[in-house]
Amino acid sequence: MTNKTKWLVNFVEFFLENFTVLLTIGFTGYVIYRQEIERNSLSTDELLTAILGVLGLLAISEVVERYRRLGSIEKSGKRTLSLLEARFTDRPSAIGFFQKTPSLDTYIVGANQIDMCGVSLTSTLNKQFSNLRERLKSGGNIRVLVVDPDSLALQMSALRSEDPDDVGYFSKRLETSFNDLNYLYKSWEEYQKLYSPSKVGSLSIRLISYAPSFGTISFDANRSNGVVFVEIYSHKTGYSSQPTFDLTLHRDGEWYKYFVEQFEQMWQDAKPWKPVSQKSKAG
Repeated sequence: MTNKTKWLVNFVEFFLENFTVLLTIGFTGYVIYRQEIERNSLSTDELLTAILGVLGLLAISEVVERYRRLGSIEKSGKRTLSLLEARFTDRPSAIGFFQKTPSLDTYIVGANQIDMCGVSLTSTLNKQFSNLRERLKSGGNIRVLVVDPDSLALQMSALRSEDPDDVGYFSKRLETSFNDLNYLYKSWEEYQKLYSPSKVGSLSIRLISYAPSFGTISFDANRSNGVVFVEIYSHKTGYSSQPTFDLTLHRDGEWYKYFVEQFEQMWQDAKPWKPVSQKSKAG
């Protein structure tokens, strides 16, 4: 399209969009010209007719402008809808799907049921120890699922790590977790003595004999507003940025139920753990 043709198209579009406004200006200018320049005084009836004509044109201009705006909004809405449909009918980007797990403080404080599963959960237990203890005192129910130190789970975890021979690293992390769990368990027992047992929550800890391929932390998983955080464990490298995603029942449906059921199945097959007493350690 040449510049001349483009100019002509733009002029026609401008004229059509502003036709009533231009007509109003022209009619008003004609009345002023006749009254002031030609000194051809209008009669009262003619002046009233002119005024009504100008007001009518202004009203028409306003109506036309409203319809034009509505048409523009409708077109913009259709374009936006088309873009959204095109985006959501396609597979979402992995960058948008996998995200870092947010701070768990608010989730722990507000949950009635907390289920955690991982190789050792060392970092989570250490960071959230106080919140978990307070939640137990306030009636929260907590289930913890970690690997059995007497099984091959630690060797399995080491084999997929950057140093396959360093089983001791995972053993030390698990020992740290058991120390935290031991204190948490003792706090829970004290709460049962100090407060009404019906108001104190519950704490259960079980061990699995294999290294899970992912870790999960769920909050009120069996309620409609529950949420599950899933962390896929790395192999050899990538431990600083392990893929993590969250699931809700309303948004993710069957896959939300899938990971909730995964925890339940592992829990059923796991063996109970209880803290070692000081007397047993001394003996």
